[in-house]
Amino acid sequence: MLNTYGTMLDLIRQGGVHQKSMENSEEPLDPLIVAAETGRRILEAGGETYRAEDVIVRLCHAWGYGDAEAFATPTGIMASLVDRDNMSRAVVRRITRRVVDLHRISRLDTLVRLTEEKHLDCKEVRQRLLEIDEEKPYRTVFILFAAAMSAFFFTLLFHGSLFDALGAFFVGLGIKTFAYLLQRWHFPDFITTIIGGAIAALLSIITVQIGITEHLDKTIIGSIMLLVPGLATVNAIRDTIAGDLVAGIARLTDAVITAAALAIGAGAVFSLIR
Repeated sequence: MLNTYGTMLDLIRQGGVHQKSMENSEEPLDPLIVAAETGRRILEAGGETYRAEDVIVRLCHAWGYGDAEAFATPTGIMASLVDRDNMSRAVVRRITRRVVDLHRISRLDTLVRLTEEKHLDCKEVRQRLLEIDEEKPYRTVFILFAAAMSAFFFTLLFHGSLFDALGAFFVGLGIKTFAYLLQRWHFPDFITTIIGGAIAALLSIITVQIGITEHLDKTIIGSIMLLVPGLATVNAIRDTIAGDLVAGIARLTDAVITAAALAIGAGAVFSLIR
């Protein structure tokens, strides 16, 4: 008996027992966690809070859990369900980053519909989530060019001349390039927006000084539209209409802070130059 006990202690010290049990055990995926991770990705891609809640509940229902609830805000998700043993379980997920990625939102919505129609299990959904995370639908060069063209046409929309739009093209290219670099370096969104507003004002002034553009105001307005929180404002209104007052107020506050950051950046450049 003592020899057996001693042998077990030696195995535990060497990690043999733990390693063997880990190799032989295959724990099933928790459907609540997979559903919450899907909702988290919706919010991180810029989706509405009611969409994230709906995704979580629909996935739980698709897997046979009728009593499921979800509550989402722009910064977090709380989800719960009653399992087959009549036990209530809950999970919380924190949202630490938010971008605008409509392609990812579309892919996630498609995944949820496929789960409902083709009865995909948790393992298959988790695998497809990882595949969506690895997707890069557009190359960086194309994104930069699209941003520059957006600034070009925004300037024309605000009755700028063709030369103003041409200057805004280069200003928009510079804004998006700096924003891309700052995001890769994990700068806070508030600081990135301030720097973006400053770059928009500085480059617009440079284009006027070297004779590319004719109207400074049209060039700044057209190029700074790349940083205006239009989607955040729309989502705030949609969340409020859907009854999610907390999320609506939070998103509206975020949009106001972003607009203030733009004003701070552009105003600082004009104050320094004048």
